[in-house]
Amino acid sequence: MTANFDYRKEDVQDILFIDVKSFYATVECVMRGLDPLTTRLVVMSSEDNTGNGLILASSPAAKNDLGISNVTRADNLPDDSTLLKVPPRMSLYIKENMRFNEIFQQYVADEDWLPYSIDESILDVTHSLNLFYPDTTESRYMKRMRLARHIQNEVKEKLGLVLSIGIGDNPLLAKLALDNFSKHSSNFIAEIRYQDVLTKVWSIPELTDFWGIGNRMKKRLYNLGIDNIKQLANSDPLQLQNHFGILGLQLYYHANGIDRTIISEKAPQTKEKSYGNSQVLPKDYTNQAEIEIVIKEMAEQVATRIRRHHCLTQCVCLYIGASRGEEKAGFSHQMKISATDNTKELVNHCLTIFRRYYTGQIVRHIGVSYSKLVFTNVKQLNLFTPPEVQLNEERLDQIIDKIRSKYGFSAIIHATSKLTGARSLARSHLVGGHNGGAGGLDGL
Repeated sequence: MTANFDYRKEDVQDILFIDVKSFYATVECVMRGLDPLTTRLVVMSSEDNTGNGLILASSPAAKNDLGISNVTRADNLPDDSTLLKVPPRMSLYIKENMRFNEIFQQYVADEDWLPYSIDESILDVTHSLNLFYPDTTESRYMKRMRLARHIQNEVKEKLGLVLSIGIGDNPLLAKLALDNFSKHSSNFIAEIRYQDVLTKVWSIPELTDFWGIGNRMKKRLYNLGIDNIKQLANSDPLQLQNHFGILGLQLYYHANGIDRTIISEKAPQTKEKSYGNSQVLPKDYTNQAEIEIVIKEMAEQVATRIRRHHCLTQCVCLYIGASRGEEKAGFSHQMKISATDNTKELVNHCLTIFRRYYTGQIVRHIGVSYSKLVFTNVKQLNLFTPPEVQLNEERLDQIIDKIRSKYGFSAIIHATSKLTGARSLARSHLVGGHNGGAGGLDGL
């Protein structure tokens, strides 16, 4: 095999891509004084005894011994007396995330540290290696392996968490080492250098095992006769660009192990393109009135969120997911509206979409999102509604927001939230849609 690039011309970085193995499950094991590598435990989202919850995380032993994955449903779990089933505690996971990231920050400057997700972080230790290992006779590859093991041991000793680490000459290679090779290593550390691209990167068996390629892109690549990473790396880059635009060139470079991203230059995204909330319901909803109660609550929650961020929305989207086995499909539709953050208006827009497209489906999943945001404190009055009515509604929204901010969401609720099917009170102590402590809705 012959490389398509002269890797001697590429700048070598020292990147550690760090992941906490089975994060939620590992934390739950540690909190119980159990070995996270040998305990069979699952974190399950089900809030009642319907058996229809989802598995959010499985310990390594639960995955390997019982074949449980994070797409297994609670009612499909094997009947095993040794399997522990625990509810999620999002506040705890966020706290642990902050603790292990505080450890990571001791080894790099702030600009060389990038939290990637709740259980993954990227460290560019290029400028740190010689601080910890000044021996000039030792190669950079030995130093970064030593540092990875040191960080791994420190986190295990202080927090009890087990780290998997991918080491690479750039962020992409570190991520590929983490995702595809660290789990097969006895110490959960794997490395990919430029010289390993042909033997390691090109040997990744599934296109979807490669960072940035999902099932949709896999099908599109199949249509071009590309079945694996090696074929992708040796494809015509102009053909890829013609089919996929700039993304095609990125795929070509990545398949050849090229990634020139500099972590310290990667600017964080401070503003979201949309705000939203979704939830899997604890049971099948068949009553339209009960479904509308949940939609009203969610529309209000997201309205509170955009006001907190001082923005108005110009587009409302409602997603309705049908229950498993339901013959009628769910739907997702959006509506362009005049810029607003008014709760009453947004609730009415969401109900308008629902009533227009609902055909009696059995509902199990609801999502509400607001997009096309305008970040401003200036509002345009509606010519068709008296100004005093609009101002009174704005004051009411602000008063409710202040009360909930100070005393919690449940301090003031609509009477409908006491009716059958309502969800806001049950979810008022959730974080990220899961059990996690007080004030869950306050953080939405």
